[in-house]
Amino acid sequence: MKKWILILGFITGFNANAANTCGDDLDNNCWDCGKTAADNCTARLDGTKLTIEGDGYMADYYTPSVEVSYRKEGAVERPWGNNITNLEIKDAIKSIGIYAFLDTNIDEINIPASVESIGMGAMQSIKTLTNVTFEEGSKLESIGSGAFNNLPNLTEINIPQSVKVLASNTFNKSSITKINLPDAVFLNNDGDPNDDSIDFQGLSLHALSDVDNIYCSDAVRAKCEEYFDQAKFWENGVYYPIKEKATLNINNADGTVDTYQYGSDGAAAIYRDGKLKSYKGKRIFTIDEANAVAGKTNSVKIRYR
Repeated sequence: MKKWILILGFITGFNANAANTCGDDLDNNCWDCGKTAADNCTARLDGTKLTIEGDGYMADYYTPSVEVSYRKEGAVERPWGNNITNLEIKDAIKSIGIYAFLDTNIDEINIPASVESIGMGAMQSIKTLTNVTFEEGSKLESIGSGAFNNLPNLTEINIPQSVKVLASNTFNKSSITKINLPDAVFLNNDGDPNDDSIDFQGLSLHALSDVDNIYCSDAVRAKCEEYFDQAKFWENGVYYPIKEKATLNINNADGTVDTYQYGSDGAAAIYRDGKLKSYKGKRIFTIDEANAVAGKTNSVKIRYR
């Protein structure tokens, strides 16, 4: 009987070590970062380098800077802090958790092909970030709200064609000047009953408000043009999100590009409560458009350039 007890103990210990790459280092800059008990994900901090490895889904996090109302139920306080300058996410990790790298000091991020989703605010407010790459054969399908929000030094990003959902404020307050949209964002809906943002299929109307040039393929021309048209929607007296003089580009099958410019000299700017909305997402309307909507609320006034 005692022999069987020893054997079972050995098997249990072996399995635990196989699933946990921290070994005996759990209390010394190495943490379990799995979303559930079944997920194999470990985060190891070596100086200012953080390595995420395993073959499961990452947990969702919050930091002291995240307001309580924005902390997702079930999220845990992020243990590795902000002082990270180097990040390595190993292949086989399936997701990047909510607020996983918010406010850190990383300059570049390589996202392996195995990652299927990027959580809300995952890379938000990384002021040092200059480069984001997605490995070839990416399985990424969804990018959460504000995932790449407030990145003043990121000017370019190539979204994988596998992406089906771009949530609200995905790229807002960043310096990205060009976005190539995957066809699938016009053909899929995120289906999340807890997401109260307004979606145009899989593309939230808030997703691209600070992007100068938006590119779509000819295959979804009608949907892309409709997105631009719908993006002037009205909510609580404010129009957004298309940036004034934003450009819509349609990539034709023959390699040519059709370009549509939005906003022009002589247009009418929308004011609210006597003040011009100063955020970059302010929409510039033609005079006819502005006059047509001015009567919807007494708080809106029309000023002509």
